[in-house]
Amino acid sequence: MSQRPPPSFLVLAFEPGHLRAALVRRGKSAPPEVRAFSAPLTLDLLHPEPELVGREIRNQLEAAGAAERHVVVALPPAWVMTLPVAVPTGLAGDDLDGFLQLAAERGFPSAPEELQVVRSAWEAGGEPRVTLLAVARAQLDKLDLVLRAAGLRPAGFTLALPAMTGALGTATEGQFTLWLEGDGAVLLVGLQGAVVAWRALEATIESEAGERVLHSAALLRELRITLQQVPDAARAALRRLALQGDPVLVAALATAVESWAADAQVEVVKAGPGRVPGEELVERVARARAVGEGAGLEFLPPRPSRWAQLAARYSSRRLATAGAAVGGLLLLTALGFGWQEYRLWSFRSRWEAMAPAVKELETVQARIREYRSWYDTSFRNLSILRKVTECFPETGAVTAKSFEIHGQTNVTVSGTARDNASLLRTQDLLRQSREVQAVKIEQIRGKTPAQFTFNFRWSGGTTP
Repeated sequence: MSQRPPPSFLVLAFEPGHLRAALVRRGKSAPPEVRAFSAPLTLDLLHPEPELVGREIRNQLEAAGAAERHVVVALPPAWVMTLPVAVPTGLAGDDLDGFLQLAAERGFPSAPEELQVVRSAWEAGGEPRVTLLAVARAQLDKLDLVLRAAGLRPAGFTLALPAMTGALGTATEGQFTLWLEGDGAVLLVGLQGAVVAWRALEATIESEAGERVLHSAALLRELRITLQQVPDAARAALRRLALQGDPVLVAALATAVESWAADAQVEVVKAGPGRVPGEELVERVARARAVGEGAGLEFLPPRPSRWAQLAARYSSRRLATAGAAVGGLLLLTALGFGWQEYRLWSFRSRWEAMAPAVKELETVQARIREYRSWYDTSFRNLSILRKVTECFPETGAVTAKSFEIHGQTNVTVSGTARDNASLLRTQDLLRQSREVQAVKIEQIRGKTPAQFTFNFRWSGGTTP
């Protein structure tokens, strides 16, 4: 968003099943008016049909009386990837840009051109460091389509948790901020006004009774791991752990971290009961943007203006015209050489015409080679089921009730048999198959009919 935000705008945050929003209206002299609200959201943000998601968002905003078009979106925490980078002393300008780009190519799972990368600079013991935060451009493009389908104009893509008071720490004191809400948690390590670490975690697990309970042990483990990953020179400044979000989860985790906090000499500060946690987050982002703050972590891809696009288009046309004139002059001065140049130009033009399709095909082939192992067209499961079916007698003397495949090779079959002879004949047929190994009876109960369970290991490919 620009330094002077529009008089009114929206801040949106998307959670599973919920839309959190804050409406900001600024006056000339009065402080900004901020109204936060929530609405249910049935469709996922990355639904394959963005028009449907946009229509649902538009309906919810109209029901809440929010007609504004400019919007700032707090990105889902799970979209963000981070990479800590130690920067050599004295590196600046283009050298620094090239060094960080090389680090991004090596550290992130996607190519830099497929990511929107934001830098957060800090230092440890006098050594400069940068935390690279990246979001896939494909996700941002999908979000942009959803917003425009809702009639909204994206003015900023940011992160919500850094807007909380003290989340990014100070020049001398850092802070752990653990936000708990729903089934997820976000861990932010802030120091010197920068993001040192960012992790999206799963906060709850399913209990034996089928209920979702706080996974305190996993969260404690992540806290220990994250603290150990911070350089020793900066670790001493992290002496505060802020627990925020759902008051029930915050209270449960505060009890669980007391022992660890005492050993690590970390002060635990928990937020008291208050308003809906998600609404509090979007309201903090809205107030920061209303006064021109919080634009440091901006993931909105730059868009060239219409004038720049027109200039580039007409500039390329002038270059093509000049090239054609030079070619014509060469043809007039030397017919033989000109004919050869004409032929080369003809082949080059034909290549330029097919180059986009060739490039797209090369990209598809590269993707196929990269992900070929993910797709199995051998129909292994159907082949195994076919082989077992062929070995069962057609008279129905042996029938199967369950058929399970574990790890693509281990097969377990349970069912009933009228007599042991039919069951043994079925197992003999399986043993005679070259794809089947280690046929073993697990149990046989009863006599007529007998309930059985046997397993084997599949070692072959598809059957003809």
